[in-house]
Parts: sequence; structure tokens; C-alpha cells
Amino acid sequence: MKETELSGYRKKILILTTEFPPGPGGIGNHAYNLSDFLNRSNIEVKVITASDFTDESAEKKFDEKQNYRVIRFKRYDSRIRTYRERLKIISEEVKSENFTHIIFSGRFSLYASLFLKKFKDKIKFLAIAHGGDINAGNISEKYFITKALKQMDLIIPVSEYSKTKLPSGISDSKIKVIHNGFNFEKMDTLILRNKPEIKDKLTLVSVGTVWPRKGHHNVLKAFEEILKVYPEVKYNIAGRLADLSKVKEYFDDKNLKDHLNIAGQVTNEELHNILRDSDIFILLSESQSSGDFEGFGIAVLEANHFGLPAIGSRNSGLEDAIKNGVSGILVDPKNTKEICNAITEIKNNYPFYSEGARKWSASHHWSEIIKSYINEIEKLN
Repeated sequence: MKETELSGYRKKILILTTEFPPGPGGIGNHAYNLSDFLNRSNIEVKVITASDFTDESAEKKFDEKQNYRVIRFKRYDSRIRTYRERLKIISEEVKSENFTHIIFSGRFSLYASLFLKKFKDKIKFLAIAHGGDINAGNISEKYFITKALKQMDLIIPVSEYSKTKLPSGISDSKIKVIHNGFNFEKMDTLILRNKPEIKDKLTLVSVGTVWPRKGHHNVLKAFEEILKVYPEVKYNIAGRLADLSKVKEYFDDKNLKDHLNIAGQVTNEELHNILRDSDIFILLSESQSSGDFEGFGIAVLEANHFGLPAIGSRNSGLEDAIKNGVSGILVDPKNTKEICNAITEIKNNYPFYSEGARKWSASHHWSEIIKSYINEIEKLN
């Protein structure tokens, strides 16, 4: 028997996602591990996904290693053709396969669910509620997202904060919060650092797409305060450089040049090396006027696995990703003194926070998280 099997009739699940490895993104990370661990649990899985910010050779190499089929959309010059072809592929797959459940993850996937309504009499619909996918956009976009969510048999927010952003009028009985998970099995051979303390040469790190929601600019704004206490501080920034509007002035500042390592999009191996060479993970996310927000923050758990305590924003999904006072500290992302004080608190008690971070990460392993998914899927039968 594989890890955790569903009882009763054979389940066949389609996972429709807007991201999937080897491309970057938290939604893709989540979709991959969900697919992988459902497959390990003797459940037939098929994935249909958009595929951006990667190349076909990397996709092919990745897909060949999976124990389930991955269908990837093509992107055409015409947006209308792109979406028409995507909906055609989805519809044909649903018609030709006896899926028992469809899991929708990401904004386009939610839109697509509206075109599959005729299949609801025989297929259970589940939606993963991350962040901006359920709340961002203009009035018409919000209308269609709300309509899509209200037709779901189950909605799974990845954090309590994400749950608060769901549209009103959805029965609480159709909502179940299940935190994001982390899979460190492929990292078991990595040499993890056991550093008892931080010297004055402190190294901070942020991992994630560089755009306003991730709040890199909040970290950089705090540098004036941080440099007073830690004049040799380094700041590693790993992630796709998508929108530099709020960080460009800092990236161009000659006084910060020697303190910043802007790595951009990196491979897993490169990321692990960066994490090993860092001391504290910091993610000062902020909600956007568009409605976009930080749903959880999987990168926090990965950094925790390397023994890095985390500093993150209050009033965001990071409240679920960080165990305040144990695996890290929650702060006001605009309060530079509070940010600096959090760094000092962690530095002065590094063994405690580092051990707390490792244990917190281990408690979120996907082998445990998947049990909650399977339990909820069973209830829908």
C-alpha cells in the first residue's frame, strides 16, 4: 500500500493549475507536491497546466520523471486563441476521461471551471485558494472568480488569512483551511549547516518573484536602520525579476552595491547554496490595492529546513507560515525599527530560533499535509 490510500472506488483526479515546475512559482510548487503525493497514495492523477518562464527541453525532461501525465498548454501570439485552445484541451480531456474530481488552482483555472459546469453532476469540484487568484483583478474579474468559487463543492484556502479574503455568501461547511506543505525528501543528501551563532557579518535572504507584493522594497527601506547596527550586512535576493518599480532606486544605489547580491531566477541547486550561505530569511510582503496578497509563503518553510529563522509581515498569510516567537518573528513591514529589533532578537538567540525553524518545517511535510486532502476528498463522496 502506498502512503495513504483512499478507500472505496478508484479515484481519478484532474489537477488544473496555472503554474507547474520546472517553472517558478508557489502555486506550481503546491500543485506539483499535491499531484505527487496523491499519486503516491494510489490515486490516478493527470495534470493540465500553463507553462511559463521555462523552456520545452526542461519541461520534457521534468515530465518524463513523473508517474503521471502532464499536459502543457501552448501560448500563442493571440490571447484569444491561447485561451480558446486551452479551453478546448480541458473540455476534451474531461469528456474523454472518467474523472471523479477536478482540483482548480490559480486564476485561469477558476475561470475555466465556469465552462465545465455541465460536468458537475458526475465530478466533484475543488478549488485551492492561494492569494491574488481569489481576490485580485477588476470588477468583472472578481465577479467571475466569485461565481466560480460559489460552484465549488469544496474550497481549500492555504491559510486562515486567505480564508478571510474569500467572497461572502459561501457556506463555511464548504471551506477547509489546509496549510501549504514542504517536501524536503530530495534534500536529504544536502549538508545542512549547524551554525551556533551569527557574527556581525549578517546575511539576510529573500526568495520569490521580485515585484511589489513580495515587499523587497520594505527590506531595502529598512537598510538605513539595519546598517547602523550591522554595517557589513549582506542581502541575497533570489527570484525572477518581474517588476522593479519599487526597488530600482535601491538596486542602483552605489552605497548599497556592496551589500546586495541580486541573483535573479536560480536553479534549485543554486538556491540551496544561497540558503546555506544565509542567516535569516526575510519576507516583508504587503497587500496590493488590486487585491493581491501573500497567501502563505512556501519559501519560508524551505528556508526553515536549512535552519534559517524567518521574519515576515503581520496581517498576511505569513501569520500561518511563521510560528511567531519560535520559527521566526512577525513584524509590521513598514516599521524599520521593529524589523531591526527582530533581526537582533533572532541573532542573540539564534540556536533557539534555528532549531524552532527546523522543527516547524518538518511539521509541514507533505506526507502529513496530504492526509488532510485525502480526508476532505473522502468526505465529498
